[in-house]
Amino acid sequence: MTYGKLLLSCVSGGESLRLWLLDQRWFSGYLLPALPRQVRWFLRKLYLAPLDLVEQLAHGRKSSSPKRASNFSGAVTGVVHTYEGSGDALLGRLVESAGLTPNSRVLDIGCGFGRLGAAMGTYLNANGYYEGLDIVKGCINWCGENVKSPNGNVKFRHADVYNREYNPSGMVKAKDYRFPFADRSFDVVVLISVFTHMNYEDTANYMREISRMLRPGGMCYASYYFLTPVSLAAMKLPKSTFNFRYSFGSYFTASRQTPEFAIAFNETLIRELYKACGLAPEFRPGEWYQGKIGSQDYMIGRKV
Repeated sequence: MTYGKLLLSCVSGGESLRLWLLDQRWFSGYLLPALPRQVRWFLRKLYLAPLDLVEQLAHGRKSSSPKRASNFSGAVTGVVHTYEGSGDALLGRLVESAGLTPNSRVLDIGCGFGRLGAAMGTYLNANGYYEGLDIVKGCINWCGENVKSPNGNVKFRHADVYNREYNPSGMVKAKDYRFPFADRSFDVVVLISVFTHMNYEDTANYMREISRMLRPGGMCYASYYFLTPVSLAAMKLPKSTFNFRYSFGSYFTASRQTPEFAIAFNETLIRELYKACGLAPEFRPGEWYQGKIGSQDYMIGRKV
């Protein structure tokens, strides 16, 4: 085995261990939620930074993907974990389930490090448009420097919205935020692992804004953790990753001290919210409660 392959095998082993831990109930359901935010983020960087360094030594060049130590974006499925593969997989799901075409105008709320934007760069034609928005300024800075498109129609924007987990110094509360886009501006609005970190009041405001920005017939494709009779029963079993045991009235959380760590809603509550916002809802259950942390639930809403 060559030196480079040996280093990459170490990275692969470290990454596999991390993903295994995230799927363990004692780790994601109990240990991580109990730790203070600063401790969790410090330990994460302490573990992942060496993997970044080893991978850089193996390749002998700067990677085109964001560093693991700063990239908090998850994979779109439980089996796709690379930056490029995750973006391509999400794009495929949007084509299948949200009517995405090369002509679409797309808003990606909570774009992270731009995995979808990178895939969109070669998918959209000159008439299409993608705007990625995130509350973490470091993400937007990285995307602006590293994610490009041949037609110049992939853009990124920072929204300084407060979130106790991801932007504790944010200036605007999510319940008061108005998106800087005109009415009926987009064909598709995407939110992956956004409402899983927002309370109901904040979520309701975002949904009203999304309805305003969607054209008639446009689609909202959003992930959640939903409490249903099936997931509630499964959460009592050891194989379930999360246990949303703390109730805050309109939502449930795995962490009392930092609720935004992971938030779940009753599926019927969000279904009624969609209807109130003029969106026809379609629920697609995931498998997060079966020990597959990357597999969230989805609510797809069509603007009527």
